[in-house]
Amino acid sequence: MDLHPHFASLERQEDGWWATEPLPVPFFGGEALPFAFEADPAGEKWAQAQAAALTFLSLGQQARERVSPFVLSDMRFNLEYVCDEEEMEERLAAAQSPEDLWAQVTPREVLVCSSSNEPEVPYVLVHTLPTWEEEHGMQLVLRLGHQLVYVMPNDLYIPALTDTEQHGLVSPPLDLLASS
Repeated sequence: MDLHPHFASLERQEDGWWATEPLPVPFFGGEALPFAFEADPAGEKWAQAQAAALTFLSLGQQARERVSPFVLSDMRFNLEYVCDEEEMEERLAAAQSPEDLWAQVTPREVLVCSSSNEPEVPYVLVHTLPTWEEEHGMQLVLRLGHQLVYVMPNDLYIPALTDTEQHGLVSPPLDLLASS
């Protein structure tokens, strides 16, 4: 088992996942979040899962700002169902800058798992609780830890990237390691 020092606190949970103590996440300004891994640290998928998590941990404020238009789109999509037009416009006006938008998003945890559609590829799922979707939350789905492919409700399900009808699909994926 080759553990990066960030994941030294890794412990097996009752549900079979492997979890860490909260780690500072630069994407969220250093806010500490727990990480949970589907892959067994002694298994063949560990190196890829750990690499995806480390890649996500390398993303900072600039990457978060690049994700903002997709989060704003999720906000608009959800508000259309729960607000009248006036309230929706007020809430959207309060989220015009990336700072104002992200102030309405509380990060909860980071999960690293594979998809049934691509079992060999690790995905980082960032579960959050935004003010506009407190029942289901919102997750950022990052293929390999840096390619934004979905912004959708919190779930362990990762839809096929070919499902163009799926709400929240980012097509083509947004590579957060590439310069803007």
